[in-house]
Formats: sequence, C-alpha cells, structure tokens
Amino acid sequence: MNSDGDDDALSWDGDDALEARRPEARRREPAPALKPAVPASADSAADVVADAEADAGDEPGGVGTVTLLLLGILGGIYLLFTIGWLIGGVRMQAPVMFTLPAVLYQGALWLAVLAPALWFAAVLVATRGSKDWVRIVWLIAGAALLVPWPFVAGGAA
Repeated sequence: MNSDGDDDALSWDGDDALEARRPEARRREPAPALKPAVPASADSAADVVADAEADAGDEPGGVGTVTLLLLGILGGIYLLFTIGWLIGGVRMQAPVMFTLPAVLYQGALWLAVLAPALWFAAVLVATRGSKDWVRIVWLIAGAALLVPWPFVAGGAA
C-alpha cells in the first residue's frame, strides 16, 4: 500500500511554500512534560489516575449539534411569539380599552410581549447543569403555553 498517494490527496499545491513562510516559533515542538522528582508508589499512582478521571468528569461536555439546532429553532419560535404578542396586543387595544384603564392594558401588553423572551432566558439559566433533553422539554412546554392567541385568533391581516 502506497502512503504517498494518501498524503497527496490531503494536500494542495503550494502547501510547501506556505510552510516555508511560517515563523520558526510555530514549528517548534512542545516541551516535554516534567516528571516528578520523587518516584510514585503504585497506590499513589492509582490515586492520581482516579483524581484525573474525576476532574475530567466535572468538566462540561459542551452542547451537541442536535441540541444546538433545536435551541436555534426554539429560539426562533420564541422570537416569532414575541412579535405575535406585540402585533396581536396592539391590534386588540382599541376594542378592549373601554373595559380596562390604559395603564393596566399597557402593562399587560408589555408583560405578554416579554413573556417568551423571559421564559427562554429562565429555562436556559435554570437548566444550566441538567441534561439537554430536560432543557428542550421545558422549552417545548413554554412554546405550547405562550402561543400568541390574540394574533392567532385575529389572523395576520
């Protein structure tokens, strides 16, 4: 098996010229790791390995691709809900003004407009340390709860 053909498939013409122009500091190899001066016994070596594994488990793994995609989709839905509450609330203002004082209606309108953004932010903060599926379930529940009914019932026109 010829490995030169494999290497040629992963390189471009002119790569050698780019490598020659790079500063010398970038091509240096990393310094070797320092070894402890005192030899470790078998028991302490096992403790060091166990501590390293525990430390590795404490670090967050990051957000997966599917979770990130679902967060983006649900974030867009929440943005559309915010716009829907604003449009539906402003459109509904004239028929409702005879039953409520203007100050109460404006307060309720802005609370309704901010509710999707507040729910989204609250779920992201409250589920920071939990599993991804828990966060997605709470966001879907909020999307079902915060549907802008004045916009839906009034239509887009």
